[in-house]
Amino acid sequence: MKSYVTKFKQNNMLCHKCLMNVVKSLSGLKGLEEFNVDLNSQSIKVVYRDKSISKDDIKYIVNESILTGKVIKLVH
Repeated sequence: MKSYVTKFKQNNMLCHKCLMNVVKSLSGLKGLEEFNVDLNSQSIKVVYRDKSISKDDIKYIVNESILTGKVIKLVH
């Protein structure tokens, strides 16, 4: 199965609570092979293999988890 990679900068990720919410939210996504979240550089890299999730879905989950301060789950 083909793997897809998305990398982006998340400028509103400013604290460890934000980081933990992003990590927990991404951990709950099916189809992810790996991810790396770096608070210092505010960068996120996600490797996924499932076409049921998209780059936009990933960015939405990351952003919402930071804005709401909660773990976000993807609902299709």
